[in-house]
Amino acid sequence: MGLRVIIAGGGIGGLCLAQGLRKRGVSVEVFESEHDLGPWQRGFRLRVDRSGRGALVSCLPAGLYDLAQATAGRLYTPRGTVYDHLLNEVVTARPPDLPLDPAAAAMVVDRRTLREILFTGLGDAVRFGQPVVDYEHVGDQVRVLLADGGSATGDVLVAADGVGSAVRRRRLPQAEVLDLDLSGVYGHLPLDDEALAWIPAELLGGARPVLSPEGWTMVLGAFQPQMPTADALAQTAPGAALQPVPAYLQWTLLAPAEAHPLPPEALRAAAPAELYGLAAEATRAWHPLLRRIIAESRPETTTALAIQTMIPTPAWPSDNVTVLGDCIHAMTPVGGLGANAALRDAALLAAALADADAGRRGLISAISHYEAQMRDYAYEAISSSLWGAETLFGTRTPSTEGAHA
Repeated sequence: MGLRVIIAGGGIGGLCLAQGLRKRGVSVEVFESEHDLGPWQRGFRLRVDRSGRGALVSCLPAGLYDLAQATAGRLYTPRGTVYDHLLNEVVTARPPDLPLDPAAAAMVVDRRTLREILFTGLGDAVRFGQPVVDYEHVGDQVRVLLADGGSATGDVLVAADGVGSAVRRRRLPQAEVLDLDLSGVYGHLPLDDEALAWIPAELLGGARPVLSPEGWTMVLGAFQPQMPTADALAQTAPGAALQPVPAYLQWTLLAPAEAHPLPPEALRAAAPAELYGLAAEATRAWHPLLRRIIAESRPETTTALAIQTMIPTPAWPSDNVTVLGDCIHAMTPVGGLGANAALRDAALLAAALADADAGRRGLISAISHYEAQMRDYAYEAISSSLWGAETLFGTRTPSTEGAHA
């Protein structure tokens, strides 16, 4: 009987790992706290870079990877352009006519759409509405305990259930979550033909930070799929099912606690209409075009956002319970590094566990090999994202250098 892997969490990283294991013939079961994949109206755009694209190629069947590409934006090279609140360009790292290097380029995906693609073909392996709340070792195996009183037993447990992971708190109680006192809201402006007529093309594409003297930062980013969902499905994966997600311009407004009118608890409890009004008030003295972006957005899509990060955890002895994604290396959204690190985790761990399943490497040795590599690239990404947050948002965070040695 082959290896059986249990995954706590059905987010981007957990579902990608499940696909990678299925692709390699390893048995997998996913327990997800949410009752479904969530509404697309509150979706979030993600930048998938070279490492993330490589991870998707490694884990997905060819048709599903083609579907991910077809429902994403065109490949692009980030320019690194920053504006002030009056739309004066203050920094540009790369010229607009820089030739595209497809090998190093990134693509923008909608998180809900990518999650639907990663879910395709896994229906019998994903248990919605069943969060893992604890676990215990039973001989050489591990038994997970579920919120509804049920349980399941496998050879490996992977915690992929986010920064609040119950599994990680038990497995690595020394791991530290840092609240950056940075919070805000995000919303969506539909990118229909009318909107495209008045929004300058240079504000579309990659992320465009806008800095204000009041301490608020707006980040603009467009999601523009290459083709309609129905066409993408017909050409790449006719058996899949996706909700159509129209093109949108996502705006995200962030501010440190001292510049914010609401404490984090009140922000999380606020209704979309209140959050929408907060965004309008925070930008009342900004460039008219930026105010119009918020004014013509859909109020019901406005959502609260709080930023947390993990402090890199020093190396730990490996066993058959391991960690993946935000639960061990949550980071700021600067640079879009978090999702790519989670996808990279999934590809690396899927390959390591398949090696163990095939007898090419011992199970604990395979997990230890994964964890050592993961700490190297993920903790470097945490440092980069913290530096970016300090540059853009004025956050102050402790040094992470050498923390994972």
